[in-house]
Amino acid sequence: MSLYGVALMPLASKMREAIPDALQPWYCDDAGAAGEALPNARCLDFLVKFGPAYGYYPEPRKSYFICKAEDEPAARRAFESYDLEINYSRGQRYLGGFIGSAQKKEEWLGDLVGKWVSAVKTLSVVAERYPQTAYAGFTFCLQNEWQYVQRVVADTGPFFEPLEREIRLNFLPALLGIPPAEIDGGYRQLLTHSVKLGGLAIHNPVDTTHGVHSASLAATRHLTVSLVCRDTRFDLGTHRTCAAEAGQAARRSRLTDEQLFLDARGRDNPSVARRDKRNCAAGAWLSVFPNRLNGTGLSADEWRDNVRLRYNHSPLEMPAACDGCGAKMSVEHALSCKTGGLVHIRHDDVADEWRHLCGTALSPCRVEREPRIFSSVSRRVQTAACSSAHDSSTPTADALHPPAVTEERGDASCHGFWARGRTTIFDMRITDTDARSYRKKEFAKVLEQHEKEKKDKYLQNCLEMRKDFTPMIYSVDGIAGREARNAEKRLATHLASKWKREYSQMVYYVRVRMAIAVVRANSLLIRGSRDRQRPRRPLIPDGAALGDWRTWSDR
Repeated sequence: MSLYGVALMPLASKMREAIPDALQPWYCDDAGAAGEALPNARCLDFLVKFGPAYGYYPEPRKSYFICKAEDEPAARRAFESYDLEINYSRGQRYLGGFIGSAQKKEEWLGDLVGKWVSAVKTLSVVAERYPQTAYAGFTFCLQNEWQYVQRVVADTGPFFEPLEREIRLNFLPALLGIPPAEIDGGYRQLLTHSVKLGGLAIHNPVDTTHGVHSASLAATRHLTVSLVCRDTRFDLGTHRTCAAEAGQAARRSRLTDEQLFLDARGRDNPSVARRDKRNCAAGAWLSVFPNRLNGTGLSADEWRDNVRLRYNHSPLEMPAACDGCGAKMSVEHALSCKTGGLVHIRHDDVADEWRHLCGTALSPCRVEREPRIFSSVSRRVQTAACSSAHDSSTPTADALHPPAVTEERGDASCHGFWARGRTTIFDMRITDTDARSYRKKEFAKVLEQHEKEKKDKYLQNCLEMRKDFTPMIYSVDGIAGREARNAEKRLATHLASKWKREYSQMVYYVRVRMAIAVVRANSLLIRGSRDRQRPRRPLIPDGAALGDWRTWSDR
């Protein structure tokens, strides 16, 4: 289609020179003309006569002339003078937008909004069982349809009130699992924010009309001037610069308004301000399509639990008491209780995800599970001290108390990660930055503290073995520490080189995969059973004990 449009440029230039009285916009092979009826008729006649030489075959019977009712007789005479039979209308759809009278625009928008309301109702039903799919379909697809209409058609805000009502009363409650009464004006405003500023990017269609239309006008300013003013020649570079600057300005304005709202919201409530700041850093797992092949899918409980935690709602149907230790169940207790080993399962799942990504980027043979972290120097000292203790009748203090050899293990090692010929050991830790002991600290300081603890404990031993050490610290929200972010960037570099993809695309891929691996385990800790009592079975050490064995039916 694009090449076909380029091939038609000589035809468009000749028609513009032959008929200067009509404004002639083209979009690929869709030709248009604006002005009085006679110049428009001459444009269509020009295309019928000279278009076939360029492979362009216009069909007048499929064309429309949009005019007022009182101007239609004169328009008919103009087109009939060139033996052209076309359609006449008070309003018509054009390139996804609309040109015509206010009444026709209202009818056209009413039909469109009605279809979108039906689509949102369908997504509300889907959101009950598949919230991640419904959310992705809404944010990545459906709402972009009406935002395009808002960009190309002016003054459309009031027509979208039924759509906003459907979103607020049905879609959001089904998505979040809350009653509509809990979604007040402030909460709805927060959900319209981008994910990077604590929202879900579910925009209010009534409020976005003016902003997106103004941005569209600014982005097409050079194109419009080149069409209207013949002295201005269209320049593609200038047009791209104009569109980029308009998009950046609109984005800055939107982000500034959202930040001002967050500042006002948390000014008198430190806990709300702290949670909003943490939500701005978390949420990479929200901006992704659910894809089983890429491992980015979440179950209904996993997705809804983490969204509810994001906005300080208790998970639905959370147990009243912990079945492991018997304590009262809360979100803080569920994310930290070590009884039953669910915390260790979460740790192992995240480590498995990192090992899988490293093996994909480099090769599986370069990745090792649970490598040893110990000092070879201390092992030799201990061996020498033990030997001297056996050989000497009066052992020294060092022989009596040899240095301890740490046999602790990391979670993964990867050869050639940071540098060629050098192995890097990774050690994972997942912490709740909103725990009671950390509530007076910024989440970034908490992650930095855990990184320092890991490096103080293991870095020197790894360096003695000529190996690198990288602590991988994550919050339960999926926020990565500084060292983990750097490791993700390095891993993205390896993936981009191997798969021949853009570096930015691979950084996004790695961050999303790791964030999903972390947040997926939150539902396990909230809903999983910590009762690990094994069934009692008879212990038979040898054949003599068979006489005392009783079957289960005898008990």
